[in-house]
Amino acid sequence: MLGIIRGHHGTILVTSEPGRGTRIETLFPSTKRPVIAPQVSAPVPPVWRGEGTILVVDDEPHIRAGAAQVLENTGFTVLTAADGQEAVAAFREHGETIRAVLLDLTMPNMDGAATMIQLRQIRPDVRVVLSSGYTEEEATRQFTDRDLVGFLKKPYMIKDLVGAIRTALEPSER
Repeated sequence: MLGIIRGHHGTILVTSEPGRGTRIETLFPSTKRPVIAPQVSAPVPPVWRGEGTILVVDDEPHIRAGAAQVLENTGFTVLTAADGQEAVAAFREHGETIRAVLLDLTMPNMDGAATMIQLRQIRPDVRVVLSSGYTEEEATRQFTDRDLVGFLKKPYMIKDLVGAIRTALEPSER
């Protein structure tokens, strides 16, 4: 604290009397600069809210749970799968209500590319956002232009996850 006060060319004045207490004052030099009124910030746009069901597929439990929580907080119902086989089973059961899939590229049992093929056989118009720690160029080599509606590089931030899903669902509005 003393360093901050000295950095502003101030000083500390301490007055102490036994039985009466101690008084500590910080003193700063006066300035001739005009007082700057705080700026009024621009209105914050309303937070985007989603609806419907998203399938989150990732073999890492903390990533799967974190993405699910963010998407639920955004308004979605979320189904999760730990690998491609679970994803295909969930999609067979709920495919008509799933609006988009967040799909990890590298998983045991069935990777993202094989999972995509199976999902397309069930419903050719499925909207898939691929997620990977690899660069977009490396990760998307196995996919055609029509396969993916988005890519999300791990690790990702909440705003990037929500933005990718929003773009996948509302491509003409972005």
